[in-house]
Formats: sequence, structure tokens, C-alpha cells
Amino acid sequence: MEAVYGINPIKVLLAQQEISLKKIIIADGRGGSSVKQIIAEARRKKIPVEWRERRYLDDVTGRTDHQGIVGFRDSFVYADLDDLLKNRNPHLSQDLILILDSILDPQNLGSIIRSAHCLGANGVIIPTDRAACVTPAVIKASAGSAEQLPIARVTNLSQTIDYLKDKSFWVYGADAHGGKNIRDQNFKNPVVLVLGGEAKGIRPLVKKKCDFLVKIPMTGNFDSFNVAVAAGIIQYEIFLQRQEKN
Repeated sequence: MEAVYGINPIKVLLAQQEISLKKIIIADGRGGSSVKQIIAEARRKKIPVEWRERRYLDDVTGRTDHQGIVGFRDSFVYADLDDLLKNRNPHLSQDLILILDSILDPQNLGSIIRSAHCLGANGVIIPTDRAACVTPAVIKASAGSAEQLPIARVTNLSQTIDYLKDKSFWVYGADAHGGKNIRDQNFKNPVVLVLGGEAKGIRPLVKKKCDFLVKIPMTGNFDSFNVAVAAGIIQYEIFLQRQEKN
């Protein structure tokens, strides 16, 4: 089984219709209204709740930021690519899918998933190799969004982009050095947003597949934003354009 930790991720799992949690462990002395709500919902769904020393939670998670609560469930299940295509946000006029090329930091991956969920993306695609996968740390960093937004894992990003182009998507790659201002783009169409890894950005073969390269206008001494911040800013521009259309 997999350990999932943190208040919000546990709440999200408890809210799902299908019961995936097998057991919840709470640190001795841990209280608060959120924990009381979790205990009540767990009892309603007949999920066992145990109390243990905080050190035990540190050991099973390998971390200390678990907020005094850990749930155990079967390993994370990735979505199929077609699941993302079916998952358009009903409040937005067009599809938006994120492709993450070689994002290595679990915190960045979790943050991007969170902003994608908040800003109406269909889902997120990550590669199987040389990239962070969905772990309990990612779920915690996403505040549970990784349990609510479909995430697909594919072996070949280039082929995946070709498949999405055949589905009428336009592909925009984030490029801090060679892109055009996001404010000058028309995002009122089905969009794939490609974001590259923390060190080198989008790999050349994947970049060649993009229809457009875009950047965020900025001032200051740094030449680019953190990838998770950039993901949120670009998605918000897409969100605003589509809200205007509605």
C-alpha cells in the first residue's frame, strides 16, 4: 500500500465516492476541527482510524511535514490519455492539456497539478522516464489536486503531441528566450501547453513539435520564472481569455 499524508489529500480521498483509503493513522495529541471532520467521515465510511506516536508517522512517510495524519491506500492509478480528452471543464469553452517535459522536482510537479486543477485544465501528461512521478510528496504539494485531476503517463511525448494535434489541439511551448509574448496569443482554441524541465527547459525534439513558442513578459535580474510559477501565469492568461469569450 501507499502512504498519503496531509490534511487536504486525506479529505479529498474521503470525499471520493469510491472508498480507496484502507486505514488512517493520526499522531497522538493531534486535534483541530479538520481532524475531527476526517475522523467523523472515516467512521461513517467504516475506515479504521488509529493513533500512533508522531515518530511512527515520520518513519512511514520518511518526512516530518505530514501534518500528523497519514492514510494508506493502493498505489496511485494513472489515467488514460482519452480520459483527459473527456474531462473538459464545463465552465470553459475549450480544452486545455498540460504536457510536462522532464519536470524533476516533486514540489514543482505538485504545484503545477494544483494550478492546472484550479484553472480548469482537462489534465496533465508526464513522461515515464527522466521525470518526477506522482508520489505522496507530489499529492501533498498539490493539496490533493492530483487525486481530482486526471494525470496520464506516456512513453513518448512527441507521439502524444502528434495524437493531440490530430484531435485539433494547437501546441504552445513555454520558452523564456525564444517565445512570443503570451499577451499577444489567441488561446481561444483547444490548447496543449508544454512546459520544460527546471534546468534545460523543453527538449529540442519536443520543442520542434510545438506550433508556437511563448514567454511571459518580465523585468528583473532573472531570465525566467520557476516552472511552477510560469505554469500558473500562462494558464491564468488562457483562463482569462476564455472567460472573456464566455
